[in-house]
Amino acid sequence: TVIHVASHGKYLPSEDISVVDDHGENQAMIRSCLYLAGANKTLLKGDVLPHDTNDGILTAKEISLMDLKTVDIVVLSACETGLGDITSEGVFGLQRGFKKAGVNSVLMSLWKVDDLATSRLMTEFYTNWIGRKMSKYDSLEAAKKVIRETKGWEDPEYWAAFILLD
Repeated sequence: TVIHVASHGKYLPSEDISVVDDHGENQAMIRSCLYLAGANKTLLKGDVLPHDTNDGILTAKEISLMDLKTVDIVVLSACETGLGDITSEGVFGLQRGFKKAGVNSVLMSLWKVDDLATSRLMTEFYTNWIGRKMSKYDSLEAAKKVIRETKGWEDPEYWAAFILLD
């Protein structure tokens, strides 16, 4: 019921956020992605792979086609996973992909995050949520407080990036 992704997230902004492809899908669903194993080969070499080949880049559009109805929470411990195109219909990005796939909650970030502070924040989140039986929201807020009170991590850049879409 839990999916935790500790990887690299990317949101590629566009000059025209209202672009829609020929299937009626907002292009942000293609421009919001997670980099997984094999992504380096695709990104660095620019290899053009056959359509049905795993390129290591998981887009919001690909996620939206999955059946994730049994997943309670997806934790995206990666940079910029909460970004997307803002339209009159809401935000189009990874969170939309996971919600369309049936996920109940998504924990995501709004900007580039520090690896060490994020690791500690995630440990605190799970300790609170699973160990202390706190709600997901309260677990996240308590984890942020721990990071905020840690010497050297007082600045919001270390603890404020993560939000919960429930």
